[in-house]
Amino acid sequence: MVNTSGKAINNRLIILGAGKPFRGEQHSVLRGTTGHRRVLDWLLHAMASAQPEVHFVGGYQLDEVAQCYPDLHYVVNPNWATTGAAASLLEAPLNDRFTHYVSFADILFRQSSVGALADNTADIAMLVDTHWRSRVDRTGDDLVRCEKVNLHGSQVTRLGRDILPELADAEFVGLVKLSPRVVAYLDQHRDQLPGAFRSGSLSQLVEYLRVRGFSTEAVDVAGDWAELNDPSDLSRFILGTKAQTLHRLQGMVSCSRIEDQVSFTVSAWQENPSDILSDISRRLADSDRLVVRSSALSEDGFGVSNAGAYTSLLNIERASAQALSAAIDKVIASYPDGHPENQVLVQPMLESVVASGVAFTRVLATGAPYYVVNYDDITRSTESITSGSSREHKTLFLHRSAPDEHRNIPDNLAGLIPALREVESLLDFDSLDIEFAISEGGLIHILQVRPIAVQHELDSADAAEEAMMRAQARFAELQAPGPFLVGRRTMFGVMPDWNPAEIIGTRPGRLAASLYRYLILDDVWARQRAEYGYRDVRPQPLLVQFAGHPYIDIRASFNSFVPATLSDDLAGRLVEFYLDWLQAHPHLHDKVEFEVVPTCYSLDFQHWRERLQTHGAFSVGELDELSEGLRAITTAAFHRTEADLAAVDGFRQRFERLRGTSLPPLDKALALLEECRRYGTCTFSHLARSAFVAVTLLRSAVSEGALSGAAKEAFMQSIRTVSHRFTEDAELVRQGKRSFAELVETWGHLRPGTYDITSASYGELPDTYLRPVVERGGHGASGRASQATPDLWQAERNTFLDALAQSGLPSEPGLVEGFLRGAIEGRELAKFEFTRHLSLALDCLAEFGAGHGIDREQMARIPVEALSALRAGTAEVNDVGRWLAQQAEEGHEAARGAALVELPPLLTCQEDFQGFLFADSHANYIGASRVQAECVDLSSDGLAAEAERPSLAGRIVLIPQADPGYDWLFGHGIAGLVTLYGGANSHMAIRAAEFGLPAAIGIGEARYARLAGAAVVELDPANKRLEVVH
Repeated sequence: MVNTSGKAINNRLIILGAGKPFRGEQHSVLRGTTGHRRVLDWLLHAMASAQPEVHFVGGYQLDEVAQCYPDLHYVVNPNWATTGAAASLLEAPLNDRFTHYVSFADILFRQSSVGALADNTADIAMLVDTHWRSRVDRTGDDLVRCEKVNLHGSQVTRLGRDILPELADAEFVGLVKLSPRVVAYLDQHRDQLPGAFRSGSLSQLVEYLRVRGFSTEAVDVAGDWAELNDPSDLSRFILGTKAQTLHRLQGMVSCSRIEDQVSFTVSAWQENPSDILSDISRRLADSDRLVVRSSALSEDGFGVSNAGAYTSLLNIERASAQALSAAIDKVIASYPDGHPENQVLVQPMLESVVASGVAFTRVLATGAPYYVVNYDDITRSTESITSGSSREHKTLFLHRSAPDEHRNIPDNLAGLIPALREVESLLDFDSLDIEFAISEGGLIHILQVRPIAVQHELDSADAAEEAMMRAQARFAELQAPGPFLVGRRTMFGVMPDWNPAEIIGTRPGRLAASLYRYLILDDVWARQRAEYGYRDVRPQPLLVQFAGHPYIDIRASFNSFVPATLSDDLAGRLVEFYLDWLQAHPHLHDKVEFEVVPTCYSLDFQHWRERLQTHGAFSVGELDELSEGLRAITTAAFHRTEADLAAVDGFRQRFERLRGTSLPPLDKALALLEECRRYGTCTFSHLARSAFVAVTLLRSAVSEGALSGAAKEAFMQSIRTVSHRFTEDAELVRQGKRSFAELVETWGHLRPGTYDITSASYGELPDTYLRPVVERGGHGASGRASQATPDLWQAERNTFLDALAQSGLPSEPGLVEGFLRGAIEGRELAKFEFTRHLSLALDCLAEFGAGHGIDREQMARIPVEALSALRAGTAEVNDVGRWLAQQAEEGHEAARGAALVELPPLLTCQEDFQGFLFADSHANYIGASRVQAECVDLSSDGLAAEAERPSLAGRIVLIPQADPGYDWLFGHGIAGLVTLYGGANSHMAIRAAEFGLPAAIGIGEARYARLAGAAVVELDPANKRLEVVH
C-alpha cells in the first residue's frame, strides 16, 4: 500500500471502539454538537503525520460509525459487551510489516505526542501522564479505576489497574506504539494467550508483553491529553491560549478560514528576538502588514476571559524590524504577571473587510440558546466592536434551532452561522465567544475562539422551548381579527401604544403584567378611545404575552385610532396601510403616533395627506373624511379637559375615604384596584390622550414655522406639573418651612417601578429618594439655567393661534392655552393620583403575603386574577400560605423560562420568533444644551441603597424605563438623561422638557447596550447626537 506521494505506508492505527461510552448513550467517536465534525476527526487529525492505515474495532453502534466514516477498515468484536480492550485488539488484523499504533476511541492527544512516540525506538512506546492526579475533577474512585504505571526514568517497570494510587508514578493515557517485532509475537500467539485477556485491559496485555522481555518505554504528555468522560472534556482539550486554539482549529475548519500564524513565548522573545523576527519574515512573507496580538495564559479561559485586557496592535509593517519589535514589546508590556510562558501571536492583517464583530453562541447573561452576533458593517475595521469604538453596530439574535438561511439574517452574514456551528461541533461545546471578520466575497475569518466565562444553569431550557412553541402558535391564532376589528393581519410590538416595555418592562412578573392589563389594557384603553371619538373596538384586549414578554396588538391599536365616523371599508384599508408602513419602517415602532398613524388633526396634516395619497392610493374624498374625523376629535379635546380635571379631584377625595377603611389587606387591595380602574385610569387615559394632542399641535407648529423651537421650549418650561410641586416642597423642607415627614407623606407612594411590588417606594427608602432632593435644594435638574424665556412664547403665541384658526381648530387664547396647560399638567396629575391607589394596593398585597409567610418577590409572581379568585372563594384553598407559595413557584418557573427566550421589539411574522436584527432606534431628543459627561447605568443598581450607588451629580444617567417613579433623579443634579424605552410624549420626555434637561428618550436596545459599557458620553439634543466618547 502506498500514500499519495508514492511512498509505502508502514504504519497502522488500530482504534479500539467496541465498548459503550463511560457516560451517555452516543458513541464517543460520534460526539459533536451539529454533526459537521466529531471526536474521531480530532483523533485522526492528531495521527495525520504518521499517515496510518486505519482499522476500527467496533461493536456498540458500529453501523452508525461506519455510516459516518465509510473509508475506514472495520473489524467486529462480536463479544464487545462482555470483553475488554485487549480482546478487541486481538480481533484486529495484525501484520508485522507495519508499526502499529493502538488507541482508545475516547481519548484525545496532540500531534507532538504522536511524533514523540514515532521517535522512540523501544519495542513498546506508550503515552503516560505524570500529572495524572491533578487532572480536572479526579475522584478517589477514578484514581483507583484508571490504568496506572510505575516508572524508572523513561522505563516502564510495571503497569495495571491494580497498582495502588499512592505507589503509581503515572497514568496510561491509552495510546501505545507496537513495533513490528511485538506485532509478530502477538499475531503468532494470539490463540495461546491466557483466557483472562478476553476481559482484560490494554494495559494488562502490554504488561504481559513487557514481562516477556519486550523493551517498554513511556512518553510523558504531562497532562496534555483528554479522556472524554464529561461534556466539556473535548473543549477543554482544544481551547488553550488564543494562539494555541487558532493553531489547533486551523487544519480542521472548512466553513471559515484561520490565518497562518507565528506564535512564541515571552521567554523565547527575550532570549532570541532576531530568530523570531526572521521566522516571522519568512513564514508571513506574503503579507506586507501584520497584526500583533496578545495570547496570555490568563485570557480566554473557562473561568475568566480578560477580554480586551491586553494589547493587540494592527497594521504593523512586516518589513520594519524596528516597528515589529516595538509592537511585540508593547504587547508583552501589557501583561501584568510577567509570566515567561505568556505568548504573542503574529498574523497577516486582513484586507478588504466588509464586516466584523463578535458572536456569542449563547446569550451571555442567561445562557439562552441563541447566537448573538454583534457586528459592524460600516467602518471596515476588524476591531471596532471589540474596542467599543463602533457607532454603527447592529445585533443579530438567532435561535439555535433556526435554519442557517433564516430570512432575517442579513446577506453579508450569510456564511457566518454555518461557520459558528462548525467550530461548536469541532469543540463539542456550544457556549463560545468567537471574534470574526468577513472579507469581500463572503469569506469568513475566525480571529479568536474562547469559552464564555459565565457559567449558566439551564434547567428551564425545556420549559422555554415549549413557551416559544406556544408563542408561535398563539401568534398564528391571533391573526384572525376580533369581532369589531378591521384588517386582515396583525403585528405585535413592545412600544407602539401604552408602551409596556417602558412601563412594566420586557419580562415583568405576573403581578405587574396582570395589574397593567386589569387597570388599563383589558378594557379601559378601548373605552377611553370610544368615548374620545375613535372606533369602539371592545371587547378587545390590547396586551398579549408571548413567552412571558408583553406585546401590544398593533392592529387593535391602529383600529382604535381611526375616527368612528369612517366606514369599515375605509378604516380597514387605512389599518392595512399603517401596518404595511410600520413593517417597512420597523425603527418607528416607538414613534407610531408621530410617524406612522395620524391620531389627531395637526398643523402639518398635509404631509399625512400626501403620504396616504401617494403611497396608499387613497382618494381626495377619503382623505377629507379622515381629516374631518380627526379634526372633530381634536376640537372636542379642547372642550373636555376641564371636566377630566374635575374628575381627578373627585377621584382624590374618594381615595382619602378608602384609605381610611379598616378592611383586611387583600380586600382593601382589590377594592383600591377596582376603584382605580373605575375612576382613575380612564380619566388618566383621557388626559394622556389630550396631552398627546397638545404636544402634537406644538410640535407641528414648529415644523410648519408657526412657532420657533425656542418658543415651544419656553412654553414647556412654563408648565408646572407635579414634578415642580415635588421640588418646591423639597425646597420648603430645606428652608425649614415644612417637615420632612410631610414630604414623605405626600410623595412617599411613588416608586421607580409603578406596577412592581418589589420596587421600594419613596416612603420605604426616604433617605435614598427624598433626602438628596432636599439637601441639593435648587441645585438639582430643576435648577438648570434655561436658554428660553417666557417672553418668547408670548411673542409668538398669536402666530400659533392664527395657524390653529386657519386649520379649522379652536383659536380662542384662553381656551387654547388652558387646554395645552391643563392637558399636559393634568396627565401628570392624574397619574400621580391613580398611582396612590396602586401603590397602597401593592403595600396591602405585600402585607397580605407577609401574613402567610410570602415575601414580596414571591407575591410579584402571582397574578391578580389568582388573588381575586382566592378572595371570591372560587379557588378551593385549605392552606392559604401553601397555595400562595405554589402559585409563586409556578410564576418563578415561568419567569425562568421567559429569561431564556429572546424576542424583538416588533413581531411581524412567525419567523421573527427565531431570529431578528436589532438596529438603532431613532431617539426622541429633548432640550438644546450639549453635555459631555460620565454616564451611569441604573438598569441593574438603580434601586441600590444610597451608600452603594455611585454619585449621580453631573453625570448622564441611563435608565431602562421612562417611569415617573424615577423622578427622584431630578434631585441629584444629573447632567442628562437617557432611557431605553419611551416615546416623544412619555412621562420623562415631558419632565426633561420642563426642566430644560438634555435627554434622549427611547434610544433602543442596540444603542443602550453600547452606552451601558461606556465611560463618557456626549449628548447633543439640538443636533440629535448621542455618542460614546470613550
